Amino acid sequence: MKRIYLILSLVLSMMASACNEWLDMPSNEYIFEDEAFSSNRGFRSALVGTYRLVGSENLWGRELTWGFLSVIGRNYNPSMLPTQYRQAITDEDYENPAYVKPILDSIWKTGYNVIANCNNILKNIDNLEDAAFEYPWEKEMITAEAKALRALMHFELMRLFVPAPITGFTGKAIPYSETHPDVHPGYKTMEEIFERVIADLKEAKEVLKRVDVDILWEPTIMNYISTPLFYGIQNLREDGTYGNGLGFFSFRGFRMNYWGVTALLGRVYSYKRDNATAVQYINELLDEWEGEDDIGWGWYQYNSNPNSISGKRIPEPVISFWNTQAYTIYENALKALTNSFRMISLTELFKGDEEDYRYKGLYNTLTQRYRVWERPTDPAYSFSLTSSSVLYGGPLLPVLELPELYYIRCEYLAEQGRIDEAIAMLKTVKDNRNITSAIVANDYDSFMRVLIKDATRDFLTRGQTWHYLKKLNWKEMYNGTTVPWTAPDSWYVLPIPDSEINFN
Repeated sequence: MKRIYLILSLVLSMMASACNEWLDMPSNEYIFEDEAFSSNRGFRSALVGTYRLVGSENLWGRELTWGFLSVIGRNYNPSMLPTQYRQAITDEDYENPAYVKPILDSIWKTGYNVIANCNNILKNIDNLEDAAFEYPWEKEMITAEAKALRALMHFELMRLFVPAPITGFTGKAIPYSETHPDVHPGYKTMEEIFERVIADLKEAKEVLKRVDVDILWEPTIMNYISTPLFYGIQNLREDGTYGNGLGFFSFRGFRMNYWGVTALLGRVYSYKRDNATAVQYINELLDEWEGEDDIGWGWYQYNSNPNSISGKRIPEPVISFWNTQAYTIYENALKALTNSFRMISLTELFKGDEEDYRYKGLYNTLTQRYRVWERPTDPAYSFSLTSSSVLYGGPLLPVLELPELYYIRCEYLAEQGRIDEAIAMLKTVKDNRNITSAIVANDYDSFMRVLIKDATRDFLTRGQTWHYLKKLNWKEMYNGTTVPWTAPDSWYVLPIPDSEINFN
């Protein structure tokens, strides 16, 4: 089926060589000089470097997944956190200068570094003739990916540092940068940010659909994995050429591609509180995938050994970046405080659904940690499909995953008063989590409580709980306590860093 199915099988085997020189080349964390863009190789390197930057610890490699965002999403026991994160829970206004502000500053600066890199690519790429690229569509593809990454990063920063649209906020939002160098980009309103983000994503979507579906798609491997999209990563060379695979073009499953951009448009419109438009993009994907009779849920490999489960729930990530040091980054955080990152007992959160794979398979009741980011420890592994999905799924950094698409559909149906249909839609997710209990709801409010509890289960340590509740302006946080914690009004807006305020 024409989706990123999603990184399974051959894509997993490709991660075995993730230390390949091409993947470990110095990233484009600094602005490239003009001469670096004298060939297509320079643009490939710049784009790969930008992807490595979004996968760094300051962004999805830590803070936007299991780090800061999962902390303020109340996924962890507050008393079992390193000092800097414990302070984030303690200070409801996030103003602690010694611990919290440096985290926010690193997110802000790295995010705008990503945007600057994208703008530098876009500024220079028109100066190189089409004939200088290996394929006639390569230039257009790189342009589309840079625009999609720029849109994603602006959107993420707005979600973090600006009140949610549901609150009626109309003030200035964040700086929006479309040029390079842009020493002092001007602030835009939330509506202006949305307009620019959506425009970039729509343009990228049309280009990437031609590239990923019309040009690169050839379902020749195992009936559902495309050779050009997912094969040959292990053969990548430092200059982006290829051995037995298609090199630079093999990496589509971990980059901004047609499927990911389409799903992101759904998320953006849903955050904007326009679910009617959001579901148009969601349906474009789900209608096709469901028609293939195998949507690609990630639990078919479950068995009695929790170590055999992919914590990244492959193939569910629709957008997923990577960091080859993901296991090590998590392990180093645990070394700093041995008992850190423990969950509040999840018995209450999963009450009545104890057979839920997310509880039975991913929650370690002995250590009270979630297994999503831990290195597998079972010495009896063989290189079967199941073990590979764990070992080589480790570097993956989920950004947007399959269940969220269903949740957006559920929200829309509930808004329309179509509660029975919303229940049936949510049941699809629950069925694929091994949940057999009935969904009891008879109106919007009662259904949303059920939906949010399930979303909370799904987003544990993945960095999306806080975002999802903020979108809905939902104050109750279901983190495993008998009585939900109620967030104060200040909880869902991070303060813009002092370095930006002082400069502005």
